Amino acid sequence: MTTTLPPSIPPRLVEHEDPERRAPRSGGLLPAQTLRGAVAGAEAAIGSWLVVVVLALAGYVATAAAPELGTAGWVDAAAVGSAIWLLGHGGEVHAGEVAVTVVPLGVTLLGVGGVATSLRRAHPASLWPVLAAVVVYTAFAGGFTAAAATPGAWRGVLGAPLVAGLGALVALRGRVPSAVSRHLTRVPASVRDGLGAGLRAVALLLALGLAVVVLAVVLGYERVLDVHRSLVPDGVSSVVIVAAQVVLLPTLVVWGAAYLTGPGFVVGSGTSFSPHGIEAGPLPVVPVLGALPEPGSPAGSAGVVLLLGVGVGALAGWWLRRRGERSLPQAGVAVAVAAVVAAVLLAVPAALSSGSVGPGRMAEIGPDALAVGAAVAWQTLLGSALAVLLPHPTTRRALARGRDAAARWWHEVSPGRG
Repeated sequence: MTTTLPPSIPPRLVEHEDPERRAPRSGGLLPAQTLRGAVAGAEAAIGSWLVVVVLALAGYVATAAAPELGTAGWVDAAAVGSAIWLLGHGGEVHAGEVAVTVVPLGVTLLGVGGVATSLRRAHPASLWPVLAAVVVYTAFAGGFTAAAATPGAWRGVLGAPLVAGLGALVALRGRVPSAVSRHLTRVPASVRDGLGAGLRAVALLLALGLAVVVLAVVLGYERVLDVHRSLVPDGVSSVVIVAAQVVLLPTLVVWGAAYLTGPGFVVGSGTSFSPHGIEAGPLPVVPVLGALPEPGSPAGSAGVVLLLGVGVGALAGWWLRRRGERSLPQAGVAVAVAAVVAAVLLAVPAALSSGSVGPGRMAEIGPDALAVGAAVAWQTLLGSALAVLLPHPTTRRALARGRDAAARWWHEVSPGRG
């Protein structure tokens, strides 16, 4: 008797089967993948929150004997930490007449990095675990709002999904789910390449901004140290002060990029720190601000630094040329997209790193986001156009035809003029 075996499943069908469908159910409610995404969102929210709260508690321990604290205790210190965490997500902190709206971008990056790291460990195979991570992260932000108990902190809940979404994009870099990649392939190549060039231009500008901050701290080290000593810190408070300034470092990097692109920034009403001039005034007692240039320093007459922005645009254009030949209209689209993307991606952190840190003069601090975006746009556009459009074969042929036509015209009219 002959036994007929059931046909085997072709391997290619198994490979293309949706991993979410094959994932075992957890308690009959959520697929395991979605549950891992939710856990990743919770890990990122709690982990980044704990870092900020621990710093706040350390600051409380270091200053517990100060009479200004009154009856403030551990719970109040934790509430301050929660408020700072929400401030890093776009919230506000109000204490009497003092309003703080400048976003500490270090806290923002802490959240982005937390989500990216947790999601990588979860290995999301579809968009559902990513969405679960974003939703849970936002839900925890709502809980931290109740712990902060300060007006304006709730705005951090609105920024939380953006922070988590950005972290998810970082986590998925290089392994986008097929449902998304199919849509991305429909975007014209010139637009995709322009997006890549704009991202690279912003990365270069921020790297130069970091170099500006490091150089300023090195040159003004003595002033920075004097301000630090004036705070009379002990060992614990010194660590807290340094850690707080590390959290502020990304914000200072954006200020450095705003300086290099021309608009500069202000630290209090009536001040200006730009390559077109330095107008200083009383500063907050933050040691790193002692590194700001003084009136009359070369930093206030260094308009030539604007060429760095044009150079960055040229490097972005060089990258575009390496992506392959394209028609002149397509190259123009890529250059325009690169300029717009670079302008937006630097204007957004410039807007977040500006606002208020106190009453009176301190209600105005940071760069003008619109001015920064406009400066980055024209510098990237000019630099990339010089690198892509000017040497383009179509442009060269047009210039050659124009040159020949001008030569013929001159040959025809020159005898009559003689």
